[in-house]
Amino acid sequence: MIQVQERHRGRLVDNLISLYLLQGLNYLLPMAVLPYLVRVLGMETYGLVAFSQAFAQYFIILTDYGFNFSATRFVAQHREDRRAVRAMFWQILVLKTGLMFLGLGILWGMVLAVPRVRHDTPYLLLAFIAVAGNVLFPQWYFQGIEKMRYISVFTGIAKIVSAALIFSLVHGPADGLRAVGILSSGTLLAGAMGACTTLRGIGLEFEWPSPDSLRATLWEGWHLFVASASVSLYTNTNVFLVGLLAGNVEAGYFSAAEKLIRAMAGAVGPITQAIYPRISALVVSSRAAGLALASKSLAWMTGSSLLLSLASFVLARPVAALLFGAAGSGSVPIIRWIAPLPFLIAISNVLGIQTMMTFGLDRQLSRILLASGILNVVIGVPLIYLFAAQGAGVAVLVTEATVVVAMLAVLKRHEIHLSLRGLLLHEK
Repeated sequence: MIQVQERHRGRLVDNLISLYLLQGLNYLLPMAVLPYLVRVLGMETYGLVAFSQAFAQYFIILTDYGFNFSATRFVAQHREDRRAVRAMFWQILVLKTGLMFLGLGILWGMVLAVPRVRHDTPYLLLAFIAVAGNVLFPQWYFQGIEKMRYISVFTGIAKIVSAALIFSLVHGPADGLRAVGILSSGTLLAGAMGACTTLRGIGLEFEWPSPDSLRATLWEGWHLFVASASVSLYTNTNVFLVGLLAGNVEAGYFSAAEKLIRAMAGAVGPITQAIYPRISALVVSSRAAGLALASKSLAWMTGSSLLLSLASFVLARPVAALLFGAAGSGSVPIIRWIAPLPFLIAISNVLGIQTMMTFGLDRQLSRILLASGILNVVIGVPLIYLFAAQGAGVAVLVTEATVVVAMLAVLKRHEIHLSLRGLLLHEK
């Protein structure tokens, strides 16, 4: 028994290290490539590159559906059943491919109907390559079997190759299309490596999924898809609203502040990714054990994230000056408004992903996130109109706090209790 516990603990530590290496690559390499692209492409061409990538991100959300959570949970609970895992792999691949072609049809419809989109068709089509890469990459499988090092290795290789090609082949505004193609192809490279590795692990035998199994898997991920899509209403929409209602300068202030704070919030993200499949596996044999680990996770994550939030508030001015220069002074009050986000997001990750999802409360979670996304837009518009970028900061803060309160209320209603100390936990 002790050996099993030690093996699980060692696997968890290994996953955390792998995910933090991935997190470092996710931050460091883009921070190296971004200023280079801005300088060599010029702001106008770089803006077009960024626009095409942002547009493709909506289709990545569509093809991700809720599979990174629903399929992760399935694999974590059936990892010893190779045939079941293989069947799930083909179900997910078929469904994601179908969603990709649906997205391509939507994109082509917009090309025909919207002049702005039609004008940028080459950029958008090259950016769409990233959607194909996302379809291939079985992140849910690696998370389910708790071998996140593969995620780190494959995405890390892809980012390094992409960065090297950008520095070697992109030298001026005329290379904008080349830049989009390189960045998107990196995702495709990671997807191909991930798919090949997964097939070696589960076997190459192909079984065409039955319509009933496809419908069941699609329905299983529906509420999680609604949840992930809803999150974009209060993570991606505010910059657009600030730019629309308050102008580009205020949008720049808000974007700079939010990127900084969400990067700090992401520092505890790997803990969520590593612990989620472990809790999903535990609850199959012992609900109390799963809840105990979630409770300990809550204690770990709230402690570390509270320090990050306090540091963000206290050091807002010197950090903004260091990162953004003199022009960054306008971001200081916004940083302070949204400084609690790392703390609130850490709590909501434990309550939502590690607890509500693992105990089958997907529908309730999706409703909370959808309602919160709508709330963000409803209160954000008047607040931005009155207070510009600071109004958006207030809207985000209120929305994230509402998410936490709503999750706590749902868990209390279902008599699932977590202790901040991580020592005392009970389920009535």
